[in-house]
Amino acid sequence: MINVNRSLFGIIIVVGIVFCVFVIINRPISKAAVSEEINTRLTKIVEKDKTLSSALLTIYSNKTGYFEQFAVGTKNQYSELPVQIDSRYHSASIGKTMCATVFGILSDEGKINLNDKISSWLDDDILKGLFVVDGTDYSDQVTLKHLLSHTSGIGDYFEGPVKSGKPMLEIISSNPDHLFTPEELIAFTRENQIPVGKPGQQFYYSDTGYILLGFILEAIEEKPYSAILEDRIFQPLGMTESYFMFYNDKPTDIIGIYMNEIDFSNKNALSIDWAGGGVVTTMNDLLTFMMALENGTILSDDVYSQMTDFSNIYTKGIYYGMGMMYFDFSELSLLLKLSSMTDLYGGVGVTGTYMLYDKEKDTYFIANFGSLDYGEKGLQELVKIRMIYDRMNID
Repeated sequence: MINVNRSLFGIIIVVGIVFCVFVIINRPISKAAVSEEINTRLTKIVEKDKTLSSALLTIYSNKTGYFEQFAVGTKNQYSELPVQIDSRYHSASIGKTMCATVFGILSDEGKINLNDKISSWLDDDILKGLFVVDGTDYSDQVTLKHLLSHTSGIGDYFEGPVKSGKPMLEIISSNPDHLFTPEELIAFTRENQIPVGKPGQQFYYSDTGYILLGFILEAIEEKPYSAILEDRIFQPLGMTESYFMFYNDKPTDIIGIYMNEIDFSNKNALSIDWAGGGVVTTMNDLLTFMMALENGTILSDDVYSQMTDFSNIYTKGIYYGMGMMYFDFSELSLLLKLSSMTDLYGGVGVTGTYMLYDKEKDTYFIANFGSLDYGEKGLQELVKIRMIYDRMNID
């Protein structure tokens, strides 16, 4: 569930050029000053933007020794309770990184091959109509890797166009208390959308594909998807504050998440994510998860190299692997190239939530803005925050 507009980094140049040039020519500053400026920046964002109630940010660097966490704003727009660095929030499509990781674990165990056909686990009733192009059904050609990398050709229930009825965002805005089942989400694509092409021919971001992946995991593991996440990721890594929303007995108690001016933090319509997201977590848990991916705790080097093979072009300068995105800043703008801004990759969500890693500088960036308006703006702000961070004097 993500919408990185094709003109995203053109927008960054327009709205951020003065800011960027200023920080590039400014002198280095201390770690304390960096933290102060970042906190000031986040505070101004929340105070000035009515679509937000809070902003969370963690920066952790093995290279510089910098580790700071920021929490500004309130639990929601109607609360005076301040957010905390350990506040739980909905992590949107970062859940896709977790889903892909489980498939990586199963691959390491020899239970699957990522080139296996999905028809091995999904029956005709589920696949019916989802992969029919020009009258030919290609469902028997779709592989796990196709779904994981968004190259299966299937439509996207969350933001894809519809041939009939209302788009999904209109549906959840008009009825935010509707509790979706995964079967309903698949049915929406089957009944209201068409495939974008044959398997393996194109990249097209699809939440529908990740719902199918959730069904496949349940068939392989013979347990609910929520239990799979718990057994395969949360418990082994000690992610005690993370859980799968709506599918266990834990209370729904998260900070504000805004779509079309509605706070969905206590609405059933957040069930729209399922295996494409749906994970409630904290910054510390996501830092633990991303570090585990990078240090080889949870996946073999061979499987992780496949997951981070960013060979699919999302748009200029933005690439996709399996459940993860890559941002090549040298391609995104000349200004960012001249500033020598290093590249990032990891999980990103449409509500301005991200879990990203800078391999060159061995630095992690974890953040949450909690607003559909910050699918783009959150990444714009990340560029500005990194400009502040990169000024830090580490001598």
